[in-house]
Amino acid sequence: MDFIEDCMESILACFNKNKDEDTTTKKPPRQPMYYLDPLELLDEGKLEKDFENFVEECGLSEERRADLRTYSKEKKLIMLNNQTFRQEEDCDKLISVLRAYEKDSAELVAPSVSTLQDIAITLRTQCSSFIEQFVEAEGVRLLSNLLLRCQHGPGREPQTLCLLGAFRALLNSTKGRAAVLQHPDALLAIARAIDINDCKCKIVAVEILSGLCFVPEDGHRQVLTALTQLSPILGERTRFQTLVSDLHKRFHSERETDRARIAILGLINALLRTGHAELKSSEKVRVNLVPSAVFQSSLEFRVHLRCEFLMLGMAQAAAMIRGSASNRLQDHLDLFEMMRKEDEIVLSGGNSEDSGASSPVNFESASGIAEALHSKLRSSPAHPHFMSLLQHLFMVPSDEKHLPLWRLFDLILQHLTLHATVQGMTDVEEAFTSAIDMEDILTRLHTQCDYERLEGEMERMKEELDQERMRAMELDNRISDMNDGRNSVASRISNISSSPSDPCPSMSPLPPVCPPAVAPPPPPPPLGLGAAKVEETQKRVPKPCGPLKTFNWLKLNEAKVKGTAWEFIEDEKMYKQLDLEDIATTFASCSQKDDESDFYSTISRRNRDAQISVIDPRRYQNCTIMLSKLKLSHREIRNALMAMDDKGKLPKDMIEQMLKFVPSKDEVTLLRNAVSRHNSPSVLALADRYLYEMAQIPRFEPRLRSLYIIRTFQERYDSLMPHIHSVIKASTALSSSKKFKQLLALVLAIGNHLNYGKRNGNAFGFDLSSLNRLTDVKFTHRSDRTLLHYIMQVVENRLPELGKLRRELAAVYDAARYNRSEVLAEIRSLEQSIAAVRSELAFILEATRNKQTSEEIPEDFKTDCFEAVAKQFISSACEQYHTLEKLHSEMKAKFAAVAAQFCFDSANPEELFGCLAKFLTAFCDAQQQLWAETEQKEQVKRQTLARSYFAKKVARRRDTERDFDQLISALQSGDLFKDDLSRLRTSFRVPKNAKVK
Repeated sequence: MDFIEDCMESILACFNKNKDEDTTTKKPPRQPMYYLDPLELLDEGKLEKDFENFVEECGLSEERRADLRTYSKEKKLIMLNNQTFRQEEDCDKLISVLRAYEKDSAELVAPSVSTLQDIAITLRTQCSSFIEQFVEAEGVRLLSNLLLRCQHGPGREPQTLCLLGAFRALLNSTKGRAAVLQHPDALLAIARAIDINDCKCKIVAVEILSGLCFVPEDGHRQVLTALTQLSPILGERTRFQTLVSDLHKRFHSERETDRARIAILGLINALLRTGHAELKSSEKVRVNLVPSAVFQSSLEFRVHLRCEFLMLGMAQAAAMIRGSASNRLQDHLDLFEMMRKEDEIVLSGGNSEDSGASSPVNFESASGIAEALHSKLRSSPAHPHFMSLLQHLFMVPSDEKHLPLWRLFDLILQHLTLHATVQGMTDVEEAFTSAIDMEDILTRLHTQCDYERLEGEMERMKEELDQERMRAMELDNRISDMNDGRNSVASRISNISSSPSDPCPSMSPLPPVCPPAVAPPPPPPPLGLGAAKVEETQKRVPKPCGPLKTFNWLKLNEAKVKGTAWEFIEDEKMYKQLDLEDIATTFASCSQKDDESDFYSTISRRNRDAQISVIDPRRYQNCTIMLSKLKLSHREIRNALMAMDDKGKLPKDMIEQMLKFVPSKDEVTLLRNAVSRHNSPSVLALADRYLYEMAQIPRFEPRLRSLYIIRTFQERYDSLMPHIHSVIKASTALSSSKKFKQLLALVLAIGNHLNYGKRNGNAFGFDLSSLNRLTDVKFTHRSDRTLLHYIMQVVENRLPELGKLRRELAAVYDAARYNRSEVLAEIRSLEQSIAAVRSELAFILEATRNKQTSEEIPEDFKTDCFEAVAKQFISSACEQYHTLEKLHSEMKAKFAAVAAQFCFDSANPEELFGCLAKFLTAFCDAQQQLWAETEQKEQVKRQTLARSYFAKKVARRRDTERDFDQLISALQSGDLFKDDLSRLRTSFRVPKNAKVK
């Protein structure tokens, strides 16, 4: 090792001519790690003890330790003897050198590069105990400070590169990684090297950050925090701006440019695949299932990060560099684009079972996103808030003066989205989060919602309470009046019964209270109220000029106020100071208006009573409802029918309702008799008058039915054409599909093999309905797997082009909805409709020529437009009907051909295509299940691979065998994402030289 290091120093001295003299002096001899006597190792107990110490010092995993313990005694002895010649560096000396550089204010000159290289080599080659001592002696802080100093001045790229190499060597150790992640300035110092012009420093810094994203100990969050803190230091408009800008740069050579772009894209993909953005195991089910909370949170976080890159021009940069990219760079570009497409499909609620499908939402179009949001929130209580948000955003000016306001809206939405969806995690700028407490805002929003709900409930309960109080007051008034009357009656009876003038008080107490004999006795007042009024003194209250409102007070009678303050109150004198007319005006009762309304209602009732209705009451009521919706007078309805509704006053649904209220012969007779009896149709009720007026139109029912046919023919024609086209398209696709025939060949081969020597064996073909029986054959050792899954495995491994079968036969799903009986019935109905209009037109033309009814038709009916409208309709409808018949005949011919091609006996398209649609659905379900299972295995494999990179290894290993270096190498080469690329490329195809949209 000394010889190699001396050679390295000699080589570096050739490039550093100003090397200090002290660097050429001979280094002090190093002390060996072990002082072992080979004779002592012959003792088996001593050998095992020393070997165990050796294994412990190497810091290996338990599995590797167990493997080493199984070595033979001779091999253990050789390994221990080899360690005898290994010499250990002095950690204190290394720390003292770093502290000397920290205290030295002079600039770092070229000769110090060799010292920094020695530090990096030492950290890379020493054992775990040395790294532990280095960390405990604040070695990470010293390296961070030196790295920050090197970045302040020009010409210090070599020193920066050496220090980055020291950090990279330190990260190979588990304790070193933990120390770097825990230090508050270490990652920021490494991240600041991204802005150095030297390409090598930039690449090493980006590679270190990329590898740290995969560290389970919160590496992803720490890297993201460092990049966020770096943004204001570099003066970026937003974070990641320097990374995306470097993708557009060209460095000194093509090789450096390609390496820099690979490193940057590796960091971007690492940020999108690890930490909170990592694809969790719950994401493996993506089809027809609502994503779980974990899946939704990781998806939201990925979309958030990716949007930041896209806003900085990531798509344009990818399109620019794709043409000249190497294979490794192409892999990183494909991974970024396909991950984006997959996330957009899932985010928009789409179905990714159709391989190669695109997102149903155009996330690069403002109108597309707004339309998707409108559809998503249309039936949601949040829709009014969405509309209010758009309206207020529309009022914000778009000039540069108000650009910070748009930026604020963006930051607030980012923070709220992440806080609500990613388990409370926020990822916006620290200055913004420190200035605004979003947690407090969210709490206040929830409190405001609760307050509004409780306030509404309180208002409702308050109204109910007021109503109950009014009812209680009225009841109290009534009860008090009853009690007062009862007491007055009882007092009066007591006085009469105890009077000394009563000759016989015990015989009859009634004669004294009987009225005079001149008039019959009035009915007894309720509960004695009449008797109480007789005894009370009448106050001199002015009589109001009209009825006034009632004041519901609790009345005290004269007997109760005696001896109280009320007895001496002179209220009658107050009337002189009151404006009684103003009181009468202010508190006038509504009885006068009620009398007027009663008067008019009486007149209206008399008018209604004067109207005559001769039709069935229920029919009258339904016809009145129909006329209220139509909102046209009888004359307007009649004129619209005579003009064949050229102005569109009669909606199609109302014409259909009018057909239900065509006057019958009996109703016409009754209506004419009623009109002739009263000499005016005005005596008829509303519905009767409508039926009478419609009966005056010549051939009212055929005319109305013809109008309905004319108005609905095009719609019925348009609804038939897609069904027929779908069968033609599906028949053509099925007959020309080579993939489907290849799949049938595969199923036939497997089926004959399974049925070898059996009754169903030696088949030359099979009915297509048998495809749906593939799920009936189960695996022997797995009940959840069927023959269809096995065929899908063969397709994925041997015939991958058959995986696109569903997309090639997509027309089958539309054709499966074809209903033969309904289509034939509708075609016959269209033919009958044309014949009905033609027949009515012939009758009108014949009647016009013969002039049989010309004298009976009023003048306003002579402007009839039926003839012109009917002729034009028949001409166009016949042409459309012939086209429909021709297309239907073509459909039957093509379906018959494809049915004969595959030996399908039924002549009904829905049976064939329904069977195939069911099979294709099951085929894609099996494909998705296999993908999900494969993805889960890849996830476990990737996690195992990542853990293996961070396992403790033997202290002395070659540089190419280091943990962190292996991880970075796998990341840059794309091997770490190899399984994901294979899965995504099965679903999505990105042409090598195509531009990313």
